[in-house]
Amino acid sequence: MRRIITAITAAMLAAMPLLAQETSSYSALWTDLSVAHPLPYGLTVDAGLGFRTLDALENANRFDANIGLDYKIGKHFKVGVSYTFIYRHYLSETEYKYQGNHDYSSYQGLTVTETDADGETQTYRYKGYNVDAAHWAPRHRFALDLTADKRFRKTLRVSLRERYQYTHQAARDIDRTRYRVDSYDADGNVSAWEDPEVVTKHKNAWDRHLLRSRLKLSIDRKGWQWEPYVSGELHNNMGDSWHLDKVRLAAGADYSITKQHKLSIAYVFTHENDDDGNENIHALSIGYRFKF
Repeated sequence: MRRIITAITAAMLAAMPLLAQETSSYSALWTDLSVAHPLPYGLTVDAGLGFRTLDALENANRFDANIGLDYKIGKHFKVGVSYTFIYRHYLSETEYKYQGNHDYSSYQGLTVTETDADGETQTYRYKGYNVDAAHWAPRHRFALDLTADKRFRKTLRVSLRERYQYTHQAARDIDRTRYRVDSYDADGNVSAWEDPEVVTKHKNAWDRHLLRSRLKLSIDRKGWQWEPYVSGELHNNMGDSWHLDKVRLAAGADYSITKQHKLSIAYVFTHENDDDGNENIHALSIGYRFKF
């Protein structure tokens, strides 16, 4: 197990340069409510509801509902299966398609002047300007977990979880507003726009297979109600040559009110580099769990 932990830690450190890439950043609030009930033969069933926002509380990001079953194998190992229904909100999107800095005379589109990081000005003429309407779309997610954990010196708990995750995004039709340039003046600037055209855009269904590796360190001392922890997680896309889709780091604490009631609060940083976008998300995660 020590070798596996060392390998995961090294992989997380190797992924750190990705976090330094120039990306957009969002603040978020993640909340969840869950219940769990132990069954005979080492089984535990649990279910939960979740809600997430982006830009603090300005934009709803997703609702989800999940149900799962865990089975404890001996003292240090546990396996689990789960299903999650996700209702994801997509904000209004802007899509630019440009040809680079060369002769634009054969292209119609939006002319934009940008200043790069070195202070140099570049002019682009984009092949159209498309805005996808905000919409909701369902996702279906299945997961298979294997978790190993051990407590050292009656204080430090080390947990390693490997999760195979399959997500299906359903196909959907959305409204797209197309903007096109009607004419340019003698200097090559836009002089007139065509009337915006609303069309129906079909987005195909897709499937994603991930291996999510998470290493978690916590202070789990007998008699303490608080259990502070830190964790790091890598999302590797199995269907895309093991591309690193996400890096997630968290620091927080669980508070046991009683044996049945537990609260959790954490700061979660996620760097996304997948089909959902290339961005950094800073989330405040708050959860409540009831075990009966």
